[in-house]
Amino acid sequence: MVLATMVNVLLIEDDENKRGQLAALIEAVVPNVSLFISKSLNSGLRSLVVDRFDFVILDMTMPSFDIGPDDDGGRPQAYGGREILQQMDRRGIKTPVIVVTQFDRFGEGKNVTDLSELDSQLRLEHPDIYQGVVYYNVALTGWREALLAMIRTVSAETLVVG
Repeated sequence: MVLATMVNVLLIEDDENKRGQLAALIEAVVPNVSLFISKSLNSGLRSLVVDRFDFVILDMTMPSFDIGPDDDGGRPQAYGGREILQQMDRRGIKTPVIVVTQFDRFGEGKNVTDLSELDSQLRLEHPDIYQGVVYYNVALTGWREALLAMIRTVSAETLVVG
């Protein structure tokens, strides 16, 4: 009897609606998936340090801490996803990462970066783990196909994705 190998996926996303849509897509196309959810910079980092994952779906902008009844999550981190990628490199965590963001511009004033520029920067800074970015827009469906293509690429050698 051959047991199916579980595919461990970490989804780091604070927006409930976006998180639900991403989770539904992942669960529909990745067989034997075990989906782990983190909702902030700190809980995402903690998950990455404690557990091993086959790949990560990462939001770029997120709160510092999980939002709760008595906690506002701290100051929003426009580049929280970049911080997670930097910490992964520092700690030698080689898990492939796909960024999914609903913003096409990041930062303020002179420090504004568009999505294309951010993608180029992340490819240079994290060539071993960063797989690419998907622009998420709830009104459009193209993000689904783009994410599915990246998941297939990331998992081509180890997974069979439907």
